[in-house]
Amino acid sequence: MRFIDITVEPDPSSQSILTRRLIDSNAVVHEELLNWRMSDDFVLNLLSFVHGDPEVYAAIHAEAPDVLVHEIRAVDDDQFYAYVQQAGNHTASWWTAFLAHDFIHVPPVVLENGITRITLLGEVDELRDVVADLSKEVTVEIDAIGDYHGQGRRITDRLTTRQYRALRVAADCGYYAVPREGSLADIAAELNCTESTASDLLRRAEREIVDAILGT
Repeated sequence: MRFIDITVEPDPSSQSILTRRLIDSNAVVHEELLNWRMSDDFVLNLLSFVHGDPEVYAAIHAEAPDVLVHEIRAVDDDQFYAYVQQAGNHTASWWTAFLAHDFIHVPPVVLENGITRITLLGEVDELRDVVADLSKEVTVEIDAIGDYHGQGRRITDRLTTRQYRALRVAADCGYYAVPREGSLADIAAELNCTESTASDLLRRAEREIVDAILGT
């Protein structure tokens, strides 16, 4: 039993209006698609865990004509569960490249700024074929491949939304590159905070990651 971690980046022109509005609003820092099902009448049912602004997220879904139902259940001020029923022509999506293959998705599917990170589980030949077919529709990067041994507690569960955002900004600006390309000043500017606050957010996030890896 093998797994493959892939990052999928569709062309912005192929993204749905709902996806584009969420990206443009900056309402979502990080979204994890936990479960999904397509009903007989082609309504897509989705359950997500979201780091972001619940009010903006709900307002955008309320205005989307293809969203039939949306419900928000808050965990705290900027973390929440979202249940969405969405109608529409799902056959036009790049996700349909998966339909001809035998494998399973291992949740969560991670969504950030229009980029999707997915873990697929199956036989080697099937995984190779699904990546080949998917690559005809979107840009696909293979992040990891190997034998599947299950998953422990997700490291992201240990981070606050602000800590996660700080790590994402730091990574994007090259703060963790070798040699380092970004600075605390760059991170602070993007987060609209002081350098001291940015440093504190990173150190607390890094401590949680180290604790998770070392089991402390």
